[in-house]
Amino acid sequence: MQRSFRPYKISCLPAVLYTLLLIGCMPPDAEPKKKAGINLDLQNAQVQKLYNLRDARKADSLITYLSSEDATLRYIAALAFASMPDSNAIAPLTPLLRDEQEDIRIAAAFSLGQIASPKCEKPLTDAFVSDDPMSQHQRFNAVVLEAIGKCGSLRSLKNIAAVTTYKPTDTLLLEGQCRAIYRFGLRDSVLPAATQLMVSYVANEHLPDPARLMAAHYLARTKGVAPDSLQAREMAAGFLRAGQNPDIRMALAKALGKSQSSEAFAILSKVIHTEQDWRVTCNIINALAKFEYDTVRALVAPFITNPNAHVSRTAAEFFIANGQVKDGDFYWRITRDHPNLPVMTQLALFRASNKFLSMRNEPESKFFVIDRVKAIFQQATNPYERAACMGALAEFGWNYRWIHDRGFSDPHPAVKSAAAEALLSIVQLPNFYAVFGENARAVRRDLYYYLREIVAGGDAGMIAAASEGFTVKTLDYKTLRDSSRLTVMKTALAKLKMPRDVEAYAALDKAIAYFEERPAPAAPKIAFNHPFEWAPFKKFTSKSTATIETSKGNIVLEMYPVWAPGSVANFLSLAESGYFNGKTFHRVVPNFVIQGGCPRGDGYGALDYTIRTEIGLAWYDSEGFLGMASAGPDTEGTQFFITHSATPHLSGRYTIFGKVKSGMDVVNQIQPGDTIGKVEIQY
Repeated sequence: MQRSFRPYKISCLPAVLYTLLLIGCMPPDAEPKKKAGINLDLQNAQVQKLYNLRDARKADSLITYLSSEDATLRYIAALAFASMPDSNAIAPLTPLLRDEQEDIRIAAAFSLGQIASPKCEKPLTDAFVSDDPMSQHQRFNAVVLEAIGKCGSLRSLKNIAAVTTYKPTDTLLLEGQCRAIYRFGLRDSVLPAATQLMVSYVANEHLPDPARLMAAHYLARTKGVAPDSLQAREMAAGFLRAGQNPDIRMALAKALGKSQSSEAFAILSKVIHTEQDWRVTCNIINALAKFEYDTVRALVAPFITNPNAHVSRTAAEFFIANGQVKDGDFYWRITRDHPNLPVMTQLALFRASNKFLSMRNEPESKFFVIDRVKAIFQQATNPYERAACMGALAEFGWNYRWIHDRGFSDPHPAVKSAAAEALLSIVQLPNFYAVFGENARAVRRDLYYYLREIVAGGDAGMIAAASEGFTVKTLDYKTLRDSSRLTVMKTALAKLKMPRDVEAYAALDKAIAYFEERPAPAAPKIAFNHPFEWAPFKKFTSKSTATIETSKGNIVLEMYPVWAPGSVANFLSLAESGYFNGKTFHRVVPNFVIQGGCPRGDGYGALDYTIRTEIGLAWYDSEGFLGMASAGPDTEGTQFFITHSATPHLSGRYTIFGKVKSGMDVVNQIQPGDTIGKVEIQY
């Protein structure tokens, strides 16, 4: 979806930016070579040709089109390098920063940002239009600023953060400035002045929401930012002033959680009782982790019984991550007092108890919890509940044999993979030898043989989940290797089918390299293997939609074929073939995503092909975006996700190929194991 940038009158750009962002920026030539519009007609043979070149990653061929007389072809070629970053394209893209067509200038700037080479910094800063009295170049300047944030130096960050003279009406420039500083933050490039500017922006209710949203996400996601008490006070004011924008409140809740000040705690402990948006509530719960435990426990525990399943689960999982030994008995007793809690919430509470209960001081409670989880496993018809049991049992390492025996023999791949993940967590215990005491050497060997069994079994999901266990340095499994066993591992590697099993292949290949004492191999390169068909677009129009019929209701999607034609064509083809019928939503992360479309149902599955990552001028700035799940660039296939809320850290990394048009209430109800009846296309 192309972003909606509305023109409005603003003042000239401030002199500080004029001087700091390299003055030689001038508007495009007044007399363009040839005035022509951009027409992204997917039925046009030339348009299809360039999209095919992008799909095949034919960089050299696309570069030749950057100088085409046809504006449409220049545009597609320029934007193609956002999906296939190639430093060889920097020089030929640079002249397009002065193209007579603004959309082409924007495409070139966006792609240079995606290439993210330091060599892109100067062309971008040179291209910034400082002299813009009629506000004609705001869209372009905003994209340039974000692109600089992806590749620029600390000097550029200092220059951008020094601009404090934008007015509330300078909507696009403010948003571009905030996006730039946010992008610097994601690269761990931080300056106190930039942080303080973002704090002042979120507190200013007169600034446009898009800018405040990016400022809030900068404060929430930048690792080097820990707000002090004064900044927390401003952020608290910003939270209250964002009453109509839950996306800003979500990010600010997370940001406040990074401050251990009394001001941050005061606002979080107050608004947790009044917040009406379940997503914000989830973030507030997680944000309380760094504050005094006893007080926080009293705040979080009541939300375990919240009627919203996401909130209930988030509150229970809070204690897995942040619980204490003294409360090990407390967590499971909540399930006794509230027997109608969702099963996933119960299992999270049992997991917290299993993690913190002392075997020495509270063996009866410990065994009760373990027996209760095993009973849930035996009774559960939902495989994702059985998979959650594996994780709960793994909190007590001595359950490793039961996990092996029941998990490996379970008929559902999600449970098998969860068992492999559970064993991996036991292998990776930092206190492994203390947990198992004088039996540690025998347990170490048992677990090694279980890992070997996984490899020999050939299950791609289990191999992907557990192969890292071979490389745990504290267990030093190199002492157990021999040439015949390495041969078995290499044979298993050869049997994995590429590109379907790319995650398993990469994980096992690294384990073999570890045993052979050679550097870890690079991720396997996947050859172009699935050219997409244009036939679906013969009847596809701007009004076409896709309806996901689920066990909770219908989700209607609009599609973005201009940004991601390969992903849309793939989705349409899978839908019309009936592929999605009966598939499950195997992954649900509260206030993040729901994910489905896996043929195995465990997240490790794919068909015998991959499609390409497609990055267009769309951003994950609100709820309901439809994206392609991947295991790295160009590894997409059948798995898709839908976002619960704004997730801008995914922008530029994961394909966006649609958005929820109606049925967001259904998205918010989906839980692991909910099924897709079918996906129907309305042409």
